[in-house]
Parts: sequence; C-alpha cells; structure tokens
Amino acid sequence: MTKVSEKSLERIHCNECRRETRHELLRKVVDTDSEQLVEGPCLEWTMTSETFQCCGCGSVKLRRTLFEDFAPGHVTIQYFPPPVSRHPPFWQYEVTFPDELRLVMQEVYRSLDANNRRLPMMGARTLLDVLMLDKVGDVGTFDEKLKQLEGLGFISSHNRKVLAAALDVGNAAIHRGHAPKADEVNAVMDIVENLLHAVYVLPDMAERLKKTTPQRPAKKKTTP
Repeated sequence: MTKVSEKSLERIHCNECRRETRHELLRKVVDTDSEQLVEGPCLEWTMTSETFQCCGCGSVKLRRTLFEDFAPGHVTIQYFPPPVSRHPPFWQYEVTFPDELRLVMQEVYRSLDANNRRLPMMGARTLLDVLMLDKVGDVGTFDEKLKQLEGLGFISSHNRKVLAAALDVGNAAIHRGHAPKADEVNAVMDIVENLLHAVYVLPDMAERLKKTTPQRPAKKKTTP
C-alpha cells in the first residue's frame, strides 16, 4: 500500500550550502510489503521515500528510511546523494591539472563520502605515486622518489618528511590493515592537496599573475 503526504519543512544537511538548512518536503511515499517464509514467520517491512528541496540553493535530495518489523529497532536511513564529508578542491578543474589525477581524486572523495577511511588513504598514496611518476619517473622506492622531488625543487626537505608521514599512513592501510582516525584522514588529505596544488596549479597561476601585473616603471637616469 502506498501513501503520499503533504509538504512540510525539515532541517537537513545540504552539500551545496555546506551546512544544515531548511528543506521543503516535495513528496513522501510510504511502501509496505511482506514476505512469507516457507517454514517461518511473515516478514514485514516499510520503506519511506522522501524527496526534499533546499530552501537556500534549491538542490534536491532523496531520503530513504527502511523499518523492518521483524527486527525491532532496526531502522536504516540513507541519503542520495550522501552527505559530503570533504569537498574536493575547486582547482582540480584547472587546465594544467592532469586528467589522470583528477579521476583518482574523484574516486577518493566519493570513498570519503561513503564514510570509508582505509580506501581513501590507499587512494591518497596512489595520488602521490602518480605525481612522482609524472615528475621524476620510476626511479625506485618511494623514499628515493621523494628525494628526487626534493632535488628538482618541487618540495623542501621539511615537506619531504611531511609527505613521508602521509605515505606511511597509506602503507599502513594497505599492508597492516590500519584504520586511521577521522582527523588523521583529514591531515593526510591536507598534505596531498597542498602538494598537488603547489606542483600543478600554483606555477601556472603565478605565470598568469606575472603577465597581468603592471611592471614598475624604469628609473630615469639622472644627469650629473
């Protein structure tokens, strides 16, 4: 049996506004169904589907709530699209940013939105590996590649130690089953984003600024 309710307002997290905002309920559908087991009880469940629209930006999302009568207290709530845990950087769409890295970044952020932690750290290590392969080639171990990055001026000695720490989190997630905490995940993402931005985006931005900034007038020579 299906029931449709009237409109109402509710505060829900909005991915576009990046905070909780008032959402208008556009449509609510309640479906109830059941299944009789061959030798057992009748299993019943209720699925509520609600479509909301943000009163601020106008974006639309779906909320599904599953209540299983045969499992008291078992309620599953899902949002589509899911709440964004970390927004990807806007500069990923810069012309100078490689497509291969952009695609990997999108997979990493989708994994973060799914509340995963190990997979994003593996992806962060992949991002660094692709960057190093692009800039210094396949010169050996991660540590040797980091040294090459430092030697070519892409990173400083201090930054090399910071990157090594971020890489170790990815290694631990891959080889030792390490599940990093949320603040550790954010720290690794900060480090990786800063490096990608510095290597691929800032040089082009600096060149554009140089071309559009008026030059200082030459000093006039004074006659003795």
